[in-house]
Amino acid sequence: MLIDAHCHIMPDRLATAVRRFFDDHMGWGALAYAGVTLSDVAQAQREAGTAGFWALPYAHKAGIAAPLNEWMAVHVRPLPGAVAAATFHPGDDDLARLVRRAFDELGLRAAKLHCSVGRFAADDPRLTPLWAAAAERAVPVVVHAGHDVSGRTQARELTPIRRVAERHPELRLVIAHSALPDIDAALDLLEQFPALHADLTSAAQWRYPMPLARLEQLHERLLFGSDCPNTTITIGTAAAYLRELGLSAPALRAVLGENAWRLARPENPR
Repeated sequence: MLIDAHCHIMPDRLATAVRRFFDDHMGWGALAYAGVTLSDVAQAQREAGTAGFWALPYAHKAGIAAPLNEWMAVHVRPLPGAVAAATFHPGDDDLARLVRRAFDELGLRAAKLHCSVGRFAADDPRLTPLWAAAAERAVPVVVHAGHDVSGRTQARELTPIRRVAERHPELRLVIAHSALPDIDAALDLLEQFPALHADLTSAAQWRYPMPLARLEQLHERLLFGSDCPNTTITIGTAAAYLRELGLSAPALRAVLGENAWRLARPENPR
């Protein structure tokens, strides 16, 4: 079973703007997927043979999370295999109401925060209603903690994650990209906080050394992610990289799909 716990689906106009940013600023050259629309990403997931995928939007400023969440509920939640996620920004008005709407009324079953794009830290006190509600409802929240334009994270940028975990020990917070290249700092946090998880998104693309023994030890809290569609490699190539690392068969099954299934099962699995 393969579940992609880190791909991005947003309204077509916003997805196109995000792709333009990657083309203009990242310097990666040709990306693996030409299309970025909802139908493009859904097709990429079908072609990769995934059993499900977490569709993660993100809010770059206050005021856009509410309409994004409504769009995700209407257009993404019904897709076969989709786990439609919500997004939030600390500057949103009445965040507690917005969180209740997303989780309790719209049925969004995960959430994504992008600290770099939104220009905030995970421990911003205005996010407290989100952390409390997600912990109470066992909703996983994927957090991109790094602020570098390349997507990388520095170990010091995990300090806000630590503070959130200390205040909300039951919160299923997922450290995006395992804080690469400082993956050992992320795994240190997983060892200290049993509810924390991390996804291995971009591991195959960036090719930093992987601490295999630690991945094996913590395999029950690691997730596969592709970053589709804004990535230089396909979903299949990213999964193949993990298969070739040398993890045990039980660990590989857990990372490639079982952990994501446990955290947030697709409502309409393939």
